Amino acid sequence: MNFEQYFKNAAYVSSLGNYYFPYIRKKFDINKQIKSATLYFSALGFAEIYLNGKKITEDKFITPHTMYNKQIPNEFYINPGAFDEEYFSDELGYSIAVSRFDVTDLLNDGLNAFGVILSGGWYYPQCDKYLNYRNFGRPKTCFNIQVTYTDGTEENFVSDARCSCYESFIIRGSIFREEIDERKEIHDFSLADFDDSKWMRVGVYAPPKESKFNLNTCPADKIVKHLKPELVKVADGKKIYALKENTTGYPIILTDNSVGDTIIVKYGEELDADGNLDEFHCYTQESTCITDGRTEHHIRFTWYGFQYFSIETTGNLDTVSCDSVAVIRADIQNTSEFKCNIDVVNYLYDTYIRTQLLNYHCGLPCDCPQIEKRGYTGDGQLLMPLGLKLFDSENLYRKWLNDISDVQDRKSGFVHNTAPVYVSCAGGPGGWSAAIINAPYYFYLQYGDKSVLERFYPQMLKFVEFIEDEAVDSLVTIHKRKAHCLGDWSGPYKPYLPEPFANTCLYVDALRNLIAVSEILGEKKEIQRLNALIDEHKKAINDKYFDEKTGNYCGNEQGSNAFALDIGLGDERTLINLNEKYDKYGGFDTGIFGTKILPKILFEKGYGDTALKLYTSENEASFKKWMDWGETTLRESWFNTRSHNHPMFGAPVLFLFEQILGIRQKKDSVAYKSVIINPQVLRDITDVSGSLLTPQGRISVSYAKKDKKTEFTVVIPDGIDCEFNYGGKEVKLNSGKNEFVL
Repeated sequence: MNFEQYFKNAAYVSSLGNYYFPYIRKKFDINKQIKSATLYFSALGFAEIYLNGKKITEDKFITPHTMYNKQIPNEFYINPGAFDEEYFSDELGYSIAVSRFDVTDLLNDGLNAFGVILSGGWYYPQCDKYLNYRNFGRPKTCFNIQVTYTDGTEENFVSDARCSCYESFIIRGSIFREEIDERKEIHDFSLADFDDSKWMRVGVYAPPKESKFNLNTCPADKIVKHLKPELVKVADGKKIYALKENTTGYPIILTDNSVGDTIIVKYGEELDADGNLDEFHCYTQESTCITDGRTEHHIRFTWYGFQYFSIETTGNLDTVSCDSVAVIRADIQNTSEFKCNIDVVNYLYDTYIRTQLLNYHCGLPCDCPQIEKRGYTGDGQLLMPLGLKLFDSENLYRKWLNDISDVQDRKSGFVHNTAPVYVSCAGGPGGWSAAIINAPYYFYLQYGDKSVLERFYPQMLKFVEFIEDEAVDSLVTIHKRKAHCLGDWSGPYKPYLPEPFANTCLYVDALRNLIAVSEILGEKKEIQRLNALIDEHKKAINDKYFDEKTGNYCGNEQGSNAFALDIGLGDERTLINLNEKYDKYGGFDTGIFGTKILPKILFEKGYGDTALKLYTSENEASFKKWMDWGETTLRESWFNTRSHNHPMFGAPVLFLFEQILGIRQKKDSVAYKSVIINPQVLRDITDVSGSLLTPQGRISVSYAKKDKKTEFTVVIPDGIDCEFNYGGKEVKLNSGKNEFVL
């Protein structure tokens, strides 16, 4: 639908003054009997919305983060050296989310009033920790209250020049930092009889012509639970609190009823040796509140990522405390189960689940909740098969696919490294930009929605044009366009894998997915050309990186042999060397992509016991170390790290389900209509159980070793074509419970 279909003759409105975070209200009369009423709402920024004094929803951060509209340089300040020049000439896509609410029960006979509190959100994020600005413009809102009367007529009450505005209590409304003055809060501003005679007229803005308007079906951020913090230190005018787990949200601060005191809260993920917040791991996360006499205080329009926080006040510190932390994330649930006899494997599963959930915000699979909060295409596509399988996340990823589509330059085919774009964010053409191919394909396999492939196919081919134009000697790199070119990011040791090696391997894998898409869509004319490109790039990898004497690629370091084997390169020595090395080494030495590819190849090639050693390793770079350190969320790197809350190293969790439990779709199956259960019974696993909620229903698998035999139980829903395969034996399964002793 276009703008007019949602909003009729409405316009975007905002303040005109030097304050950017206004109250906005509109009065209107209803003089007929109401049958139904629907609010269509857009915030370019974040908003709270009210009707006749009542908050319409407890959803947070309305509306989701998108590529709202074209940015212009004077709203887009950036540090010297950042890659901004080409961005402004890119032909991108632009989208705005439209939220819909049933407001029938909130309307009055006679006079009504609709009210909005508008903050910056991702539209006007202001300054981040790198002192960069990426503003889209002044925060704005647009609304249409569409009322249907019992006599069959319809009336629309819309945002226009008749709205009025006033300065709100928000001093700074940034996604990165919030400052509020409670003394300026007007609690009754949305009541119909509120006196707004001193309010000002609004600025009126036409909708962005370049933007698409999409109905928002994405799960909203909500307060999902509360945690109780512990006071761990009082010194130097501060109270320091600790949580038992890393989280996202905000603390609720309690005080006496003093007026005019300033409360400063800082947030971090580590304490230093003196028990104070470690400044580096605070990432400049801070909020400020000036009190108005109420006794409960918290921020409203952003979230922080933290396990520790400090409270300072200009008032009496003895009267300040905190009993509750509100945990905020997207309203998405874990629909999977996994448990085995090995503690560290259970830790990895549980910790990934917590980390991933805490990184679903504002319609994005975020990289982290505290430093950048962005939809990196590398992290996002790497984890997308897991995110689709383990959570009720279909609508979030469907929305994110639209973001990925938007961030491709229609002229060159270049795909930015974050979706939505946040210019100068790092990434590479293989592991990040290839999301334009991989993400729609993963979504299709999970849900069988062919229209997604049809929509993306021209963009996939355009991306191939870009890569082929940028490649040097058929190795994937960036040399014409000014952009980052990372390889296997965040490996534990130097030297890291050569970026062209990692990027070319990842690109070849994406080309194979593109061939599969071409076959699904019947685009046979492209298949021969794509196969030729694969052969060309594989030859370039062999010519540059293969050692004929040893059978290794890049010295068999950091999973390099696994990268090659994953795309069909190498000889029998390549696999033997890979297994021998990691059977002896017994741990990961890989970065973001290798940590997924390495166990994948070992499992697929029959070396499951070696793969399991990676999971259970006690090396310096290991999940066991994180467990021993008390980490409750996954880290951004194996050792010293910026972020303690990054889901990217959770990628190996996929193989707990696909290999150890053995739940996989058959070739050419989509939406789990045809399934094979092919579990790997490993030396150190004595019992394991788990389940996935698929589009066809829940599939459960468990096995336990007993008296030199293995007892299997498989439960499948009705309507699935399912086969059990173990030790060369194949058995057709019936719906319901199936039991075997082998």
